Amino acid sequence: MKPSIEVAQDPAFPAEAGSPDPAAYARIGRHLDSVSQPVQVDCTPAELRAMFDRIAANWRSLGASEPYWSVLTNPIYLNDSFEAHAEEFFAHGRHDVARFLAALRRSGFAATAFDRVLDFGCGVGRLSIALAPFAQRVTGVDVSAPHLAEAARTMTTRGIDNVALVRIDTPDQIDTLGDFDLIVSRLVLQHNPPPVMAALYEKLLARLRPGGFAIVQMPTFIADYRFDVAEYLESENHLMEMNALPQHEVFRIIAAQGCRALEVREDDHLGELDGLSHLFTVFRPPA
Repeated sequence: MKPSIEVAQDPAFPAEAGSPDPAAYARIGRHLDSVSQPVQVDCTPAELRAMFDRIAANWRSLGASEPYWSVLTNPIYLNDSFEAHAEEFFAHGRHDVARFLAALRRSGFAATAFDRVLDFGCGVGRLSIALAPFAQRVTGVDVSAPHLAEAARTMTTRGIDNVALVRIDTPDQIDTLGDFDLIVSRLVLQHNPPPVMAALYEKLLARLRPGGFAIVQMPTFIADYRFDVAEYLESENHLMEMNALPQHEVFRIIAAQGCRALEVREDDHLGELDGLSHLFTVFRPPA
């Protein structure tokens, strides 16, 4: 059964190329006059679990129906056409990892090899595969067993033996993963309600070793957007949703975890939504 949501091509990922088209990016400097974005971040543990469970169920459904398209929403990655475009799909992962490493190098770090790397929201392994040559061990984490099953098949086919795939059922399970030198997450947190985005980001930064880096993408503003926990839990469920965590909340979490931002770069990963998304490159200073 196909997902009951509109299939649209991500404008930043043209079908004929292995890297984003710069002309597809929206101009910078938008929404500078905005003075309010009512977003509730605080919630009870029970509310957080209910929101997380709802999102997890949606992604398991997507993983069972359209695992690759759900990662990059371009029609060429639907099941019927994916095999002909598989190499393009995984080329996007290599391109993203190259950009992650470039961000670290711009800040004066060698970024040539890592001991333990975490790919959070790994899906079918698009980034985990690209990270494997740079790490002794990559841990790919996701809530969706169907996505992870696809990732495992690809690891076997490609002979990749330094990637471990882990399914989590609650945010608290992040606490059990150990510590990492590099944590990455892209096109993941945006599909969670803001309280879940905040909780996940806080837990991810807590898993950074001293001297480690976290490179995480998330929207920080959506025009005419508001979020209320009670309203959300009573609302209609949408299979793939987009949310934003205000920048001041992101910086609050970074400071609370004893980390500091190296770079904050605007990107355009909101599809047709009018808003702002940013890639946060964060460092935990050595003790």
